[in-house]
Amino acid sequence: MKYLRLIVINFCIIIGLFFIVGVINHFVSVNRINSFFEMSEPNQVAYLQKDSIAMFVHIPNIQIYDNWGTPQQKLTTERKTNNLGFREDDDIVEKKQNEYRILVTGDSHTDGVLKHNPQSFINVWEDKLNASDTIVNYNCINGGTAYYTFRNYLGFLKKYSYLKPDIYLINIFIGNDFRETFLFEDDRTSIFNVSKNTSIRLYKRILTFRKAPIAMSQGIDQSLYFKFFPNEKEKALSIAKKYMIAIKDLCEKENIELIITLLPSKIETNAEFKSKIQSLFKLSPDEIHANEKLTNEFIKWLNSENITNFNLKAPLQQATEKVFWEQDLHINEKGHSIIGQYLFDTINIKK
Repeated sequence: MKYLRLIVINFCIIIGLFFIVGVINHFVSVNRINSFFEMSEPNQVAYLQKDSIAMFVHIPNIQIYDNWGTPQQKLTTERKTNNLGFREDDDIVEKKQNEYRILVTGDSHTDGVLKHNPQSFINVWEDKLNASDTIVNYNCINGGTAYYTFRNYLGFLKKYSYLKPDIYLINIFIGNDFRETFLFEDDRTSIFNVSKNTSIRLYKRILTFRKAPIAMSQGIDQSLYFKFFPNEKEKALSIAKKYMIAIKDLCEKENIELIITLLPSKIETNAEFKSKIQSLFKLSPDEIHANEKLTNEFIKWLNSENITNFNLKAPLQQATEKVFWEQDLHINEKGHSIIGQYLFDTINIKK
């Protein structure tokens, strides 16, 4: 009886310790999430600011130089914004009579991990449009912002519809835009959401212990999330559709043509890299293809809603040179060039 009592006491102590650790972890995670949306983290304060409509936007008129890369691929990139905080060298002024405006948004891939703003696919597209037409002045505006997802895309249009764009193009990154829909909803700090985020973070740390760091958010994190929570796929699609319907309605009201491009991650375009990730994280064939299957379902829905869309997988997959940076897995200068050319060749501008 004495030993049984000791076992029960020790068991209760262990359970109590687990409970205390769980509570502490919950509040630490909640604070981490809140800090992100307050734009108070060190990598945010110099570049981003809170916004009541789009949640956050770039700080206007800044110029920051980032030194990063690998020993084999050292890079210096310039983050420069104009008077409205767009990734453009030129300021935005009142729309001219012969000006055709194309407002583009997306996440960090659109924002651009590039040496200079003119290398973005938005500006490549703009140069080609203007070279082909001497009558119309095409102004393609890069409003891509790191961390953006569907809720931001709606808020961004609401905030900047006064610029009177003729086209609103959203470059959706299929590698994390669906998974991040949950993080940007108002219940993001609920016990259920925090526990899911914590479990995924712990799993990633265990599997990558003593291994080379990988840019998790660029396709991998979403694959892992849906590996453990496969039923969340439909919820993610539902949230994405909700914001897309609102965007479509606003575009119709403002007489703006809506175009969607779908940007794949390196997983979808590089078979060798896909195999590496599948092996490292022990993903089944269905799990490693989760992002692509979500994309195909979303494209089917976009078509049913008569929303113009273009999948960028083929042009990037057919490239003979690398189209992603080795370290952070964002599309590189070559990738931007290919996308800019593809948009010029594929999208029929309705003037």
